[in-house]
Amino acid sequence: MSAIPKVYSSNITSYDLLKSFAVIIMVIDHLGYYFFPEELWLRALGRIGFPVWFYLVGHASGRDIPVKLWGGAVILILLDAITGIAILPLNALVTIILIRLLIDPVMTICLKNNAYLWLLSGSLFLLILPTMAITEYGTLGLLTAMFGYMVRHKDEIKKRKGNDNIVFNFMLFAYFSFILMMQLTFNFNIYEFAFMAVGTFFVRIYLYAFFTKENYPNLTQKCGSIITGSLQFMGRNTLEIYVAHIIIFQLFALYFLNLDHLF
Repeated sequence: MSAIPKVYSSNITSYDLLKSFAVIIMVIDHLGYYFFPEELWLRALGRIGFPVWFYLVGHASGRDIPVKLWGGAVILILLDAITGIAILPLNALVTIILIRLLIDPVMTICLKNNAYLWLLSGSLFLLILPTMAITEYGTLGLLTAMFGYMVRHKDEIKKRKGNDNIVFNFMLFAYFSFILMMQLTFNFNIYEFAFMAVGTFFVRIYLYAFFTKENYPNLTQKCGSIITGSLQFMGRNTLEIYVAHIIIFQLFALYFLNLDHLF
């Protein structure tokens, strides 16, 4: 049976805006990684867009793992192998695949009672550094996806838990886990850290209030065809953009600039 094709709105949507923001931040982050490794401001900016990708995995209604996602993950593993770059940690697409497989059973356990939620979350926090050596972001990605899941089911969770603050409190837990691990990873100076921490906090506040499938016909009309088309392209082809720009950046950096820091 063939998959049912997605039907996209002709208008700019909330997903288009959110994913376009994340794509732009991601490309800037990877420019820093591949070409300007000494410029940690670019990496600090890149951290701000991180929550979006894993949040959306947990926030999504479906858990399918399309062939192109598997294919993208394999292509990037092969790219690392061919270019002589260490395969581990496996690329972020592998992390996304694992999260899609794990998120529902993990949340089923977490939602049984508050003790399970915080015990399991604490365990995942302790596993962040070991798992980051295996896949990009490791269980830090899963904690962010759990936040996305909880936002999507916010009303149900508040009703079951009898606690209006539990989703917000979990957001804070995932947020502080993230900025701590990013500081341990990058050793930002005080200004870079403050920029990363504040920017990430505002992004998470936006995600906490995120509404799905909002259409913006007035914005679409005001933006015109070029801007609208650009936002829709970035928002609706994120996987392809991710894989393509990694291939281009990595090959260019290795074979034209011969950057040793990639190895």
